[in-house]
Amino acid sequence: MKLFNDKEVVTLKIAFRASIVGSLLWTLAAASSFAQPAGPLPKEELLVLSAAYGVLQRSLVVKPDDRALIVAATKGMLRGTDPDSGEYFTADEFEAYRQPRRANLESIGAEVKFRDGRYLLAPLEGSPAAQAGIVFPDQLYAIDGVRIKGLDASLVAEKLAGPPGTTVALTVFRESTLSVHTFQVERKAFTVRGAQLSRLAANVVHLRVAHFTASSLQEAADALKAAWQTEPFQAIVLDLRGCPGGLLDSSVGFAAMFLPKDAMVVRTAGASTESNITYLAAPAFYLRKGSPDPLVGLPTEVHTMPVAVLVDNATSSGAEIVTAALQDHNRAVIIGRPTFGRASIETVQPLQIGGIKFTSSYYFPPSGRKIQGVGVIPDHIVEDASAPDTMRVALRELKQGKE
Repeated sequence: MKLFNDKEVVTLKIAFRASIVGSLLWTLAAASSFAQPAGPLPKEELLVLSAAYGVLQRSLVVKPDDRALIVAATKGMLRGTDPDSGEYFTADEFEAYRQPRRANLESIGAEVKFRDGRYLLAPLEGSPAAQAGIVFPDQLYAIDGVRIKGLDASLVAEKLAGPPGTTVALTVFRESTLSVHTFQVERKAFTVRGAQLSRLAANVVHLRVAHFTASSLQEAADALKAAWQTEPFQAIVLDLRGCPGGLLDSSVGFAAMFLPKDAMVVRTAGASTESNITYLAAPAFYLRKGSPDPLVGLPTEVHTMPVAVLVDNATSSGAEIVTAALQDHNRAVIIGRPTFGRASIETVQPLQIGGIKFTSSYYFPPSGRKIQGVGVIPDHIVEDASAPDTMRVALRELKQGKE
């Protein structure tokens, strides 16, 4: 049975081609001064869109607003073609998105990762979310009893923030135990941990990096220099378990700490020429303007001594850049669980009305292998990367590496 008879099809084409399709063509061409359509627009598909538009206008139980239909179509286009990052913001949403977070709003200290239609919580070390009992990859189901299914990532983040001292109820599904939990998390300020150093043995140090912040590289370099002056060491365990990444320059700096000078760390590849950049293990790629080089004075032995990197399924983004670079250059043995697989770069671009967020390029390690959606596969996989066995495996591998 046909949805429309021939007469209705002709009527739809005439009515909608002149109005909706024409409007869509104008919108796509003029909505942004930054980009024009790369080629001819698919007219048949636009006719399908206009036909669906007309059906909804005539037959939807609750008559929709014309603009709301176009907004919904645009949001669906971004989400459908770029499910992990794509998002369209209306004018009001875009204004709110671009505003810095108000001083009276505090975070729960958890990154929200979108994967396969699910919002996964990745609590930062020492954060209110971690203290409340949330662990990665708890799947966020509801906020204060309201389901979040279908909400944009920006709206989810907005609902998680609030006045300091207030609490938010997070209902999560924990796949490892097939159980549902509700956690009361207090919103409050906390210090994001960067790098910390301890000794595992007289000749092995444990460098824990919870987040690649603006100060992490300096903290790590200073700690290594101080430890060396106290008693030289022969191997390093770089602990990136649960590390969500952070700043790109900090990540490149950490890789440069262990790699030969000018070795390739990572490259970015995208549709535009500006998206194709190669980052090397050199100060020009990790130093901020006017800042001293934290790696000056670092013992030269650090560039060649055995290194073991600990990772798990929460190790993401910048932490994956470091891990893959050291693995590709045979500078470290990787131990733990496959990493999260987040190697995309997001771009936010204003339009005539509102704006969009989309994936503009991907990170690729020196070998050129894919990380996005795949992760970094360890050289030695352990069942539970948080278990003491992981450290024992690391010490064993480091011992063999020195022999």
